[in-house]
Amino acid sequence: MPELPEVETIVRHLRLGLIGQKIQSVEVLNPKILRLPKRVFIQSLTGAIIQKISRKGKLILIGLNPDLTLVLHLKMTGQLLLESSSTPVDKHTQVIFHFYPPTFQMSYRDIRKFGFFDLSRGDPTTQIPYISKLGPDPFEINSAHFIKTVHSKNKAIKPFLLDQSAISGLGNIYVDESLFQANIHPLTKTNALSHAQIKNLYRVIKKVLSQAILKQGSTLRDYRKPDGISGKFQNYHQVYGRAGLPCFFCRSPIQKISLASRGTHFCPSCQRL
Repeated sequence: MPELPEVETIVRHLRLGLIGQKIQSVEVLNPKILRLPKRVFIQSLTGAIIQKISRKGKLILIGLNPDLTLVLHLKMTGQLLLESSSTPVDKHTQVIFHFYPPTFQMSYRDIRKFGFFDLSRGDPTTQIPYISKLGPDPFEINSAHFIKTVHSKNKAIKPFLLDQSAISGLGNIYVDESLFQANIHPLTKTNALSHAQIKNLYRVIKKVLSQAILKQGSTLRDYRKPDGISGKFQNYHQVYGRAGLPCFFCRSPIQKISLASRGTHFCPSCQRL
């Protein structure tokens, strides 16, 4: 699933190509990915002008005139592609947005069809429950807030960081990478961590996310930027996807366990429980 760095990369690319563009028409090839009637979706978007594009956690928010917001969650395999209007329709394409003048289009592809579109009148962060319940992402809070949030719970640190109501935007890849660089075992209880450890974890999380954004995300299988090109941060993973391979620092084999129904990678020597 695209996480904060991938979604942020997509948002930045979309801003370059879509701000000020007028939606001429919308083709919905699979109405099941809409959280509202197809007719309402098409009528609401036709003729709308894109004014801003932002991110909330792993969600993409496209602001339209005057107070309408298009909400998209990419889930596991969703892709937003900016392409020529003459591009043949792929069998996994679910929605196509046509613009005026009709020189290019935005296609939404989704192999597993878990992603969804929604529309909000007014501020979606207050109008839509699944958005209003999201916690802040690591770039929206300071270390004191992060320390307080971590110490307010009594659970293993990895499931805590995956909880979008506590801290949004993080997923399996960047939690594993951050815990490794902070030398924290993924099973460590949140209330067992010292202030210094949590403050360092906060610093490391922002560093890892910033580096991933700089490399335009991690492409393991489905993630693509809107230009169709893969991200590059997968080439810099230190533990994620490296089970059985030697740790870059101590040479111990990287282990993989199941935690909160997620494959979890860590170094047993560098991240002692």
